[in-house]
Amino acid sequence: MNERIHLRTWGDLACFTRPEMKVERVSYPVMTPSAARGLLESILYKPQFRWRVHRIAVRKPIRFLSIRRNEVKETISETQFKAAANGEPVEVIIADDTTNKNKGRTQRNTLALREVEYVIEASLELTSLANRPRRKPPCEDEPDGDDNPPKYFGMFRRRAESGQCFARPCFGCREFPADFELADETAMRVEPNPNVDTDLGLMLYDVFDLDMMHELGRVQASPQRTFFPARLEKGLVTIPAWTEIKHQLGGAA
Repeated sequence: MNERIHLRTWGDLACFTRPEMKVERVSYPVMTPSAARGLLESILYKPQFRWRVHRIAVRKPIRFLSIRRNEVKETISETQFKAAANGEPVEVIIADDTTNKNKGRTQRNTLALREVEYVIEASLELTSLANRPRRKPPCEDEPDGDDNPPKYFGMFRRRAESGQCFARPCFGCREFPADFELADETAMRVEPNPNVDTDLGLMLYDVFDLDMMHELGRVQASPQRTFFPARLEKGLVTIPAWTEIKHQLGGAA
């Protein structure tokens, strides 16, 4: 069995948005596999491997909170970005600006989770890009040598222990930051269990074809949603392997 890491993560708010909700944001009751993968990648990401999430422990009671937020319906363009980078004046988009009703500002309700805590159990799998020539030089904290799981596990542990990350980890939305620390397998035992065992229905597995994301020579993968029947049992959500999910996209299992 591949070596596994355990990462404890917690925060005040979380929103793992259901994709079937078109306007309002409504969170799944627990963290999704893609959100867990994104959190791990914010600490360490390399095209030479991908994270495989095995289980997610839910260590706090599932509680929802309804909030209303100001959001904008537009984003800054590439031209505006380049102009701002060159010190030229650009029109600023402010979500809280109530003086101009035509700025694409809108109020939306969010059904989020409050006071969450999870432990993510994951391993890593090498991709077709491992041990091939790189487009970019290795980062400063990457040891020399071939690409292999122990090398990247060591990098992840060092980064997690020191609180390093490439981007601030979050729970679904950038406004909901996540704290993290290394844990061990004992953290997967949820005792006492704050939630009853329940079927969670179809849950989003990922928004990409994970094979295509790391295909040699491919620049960007197209969005491809996949789902799986989720269940919370003894405080744990068990995540199936990608090989069990990919037949939804017409691939061989």
